[in-house]
Amino acid sequence: MKRMMLAFLMIVLLMCAACAETRQSVIYLEGEPEFITETLYETAWGFSFWYDADLLSVDDRQSESGYSLMLYPAASDLPVYMEFMLPDAIGTTAWELLRLNATEGVEYESAYTEAGTEILGYTKPADFNDEIIQGFYAAASGDGEQVAIFISCPAEAWEGWGARLIHTLQTVSFGPLPAVSVSDWDGAENVRAVSVSDDEYSTWVYFTFRRPVTDFQVLALEMNDEYEFDTQAVCSLGTMTPDTPLTVSLSFYGDIPNNGISFVEEDGTLCRYAVDMSGEDGSLYLWPF
Repeated sequence: MKRMMLAFLMIVLLMCAACAETRQSVIYLEGEPEFITETLYETAWGFSFWYDADLLSVDDRQSESGYSLMLYPAASDLPVYMEFMLPDAIGTTAWELLRLNATEGVEYESAYTEAGTEILGYTKPADFNDEIIQGFYAAASGDGEQVAIFISCPAEAWEGWGARLIHTLQTVSFGPLPAVSVSDWDGAENVRAVSVSDDEYSTWVYFTFRRPVTDFQVLALEMNDEYEFDTQAVCSLGTMTPDTPLTVSLSFYGDIPNNGISFVEEDGTLCRYAVDMSGEDGSLYLWPF
């Protein structure tokens, strides 16, 4: 009976692994793009992240106690890891953790993930060994949910493993994942293609849908004197579903987003996102407005 139960549990675990949501993404290592397959990991704490399961492993043995969750190289003995910690576990807020560990002259960096999560943090040499790079970050949702994130990596491996962990950091999402995701079009077939712009600045943008949405529109954005976006629908595509990916040719002209999308969720919620391009590596992401 015990053997049968063990076999059953193994089958369930394998089925769960096979059903894990994956996506294709690109990471830039020393300026060169590398295409990877990312797996979605949903924590018990109400947030999720995407990671390269071929190269990274998750250790969540401490997650049930509400303490921490670790991410580290799957087949390497290098002292490289990322740790997610809840405020209750560290006895303070994620923002205060940044202040407590900051040194004079440290430069803070801020960004928003495609799900609208705010990331604030910095990197610095470890106090005990300047050959170790440490990263201290706070990730927070618009509703005030937050998690502290710590990264440790040898300086010589920072451009490789460090970049991979920073990429994972930039995928943290609180609550339900957005219905729409964006990336560069990699030439995938069986997609709906719509040309909105065909000038010298245009590029093909790839939209995929996690769940059905209605009244999907591509927007032209212009920031007004009150620092808010005025919008104009340049393309209306109706209902979009997970089995109907979309590629749209868009042009990006400057630091202020000029492209956006809007759609209606299944529960009737109207969602609007700016389609933005990173000034560091040219990657695409969405942020709500």
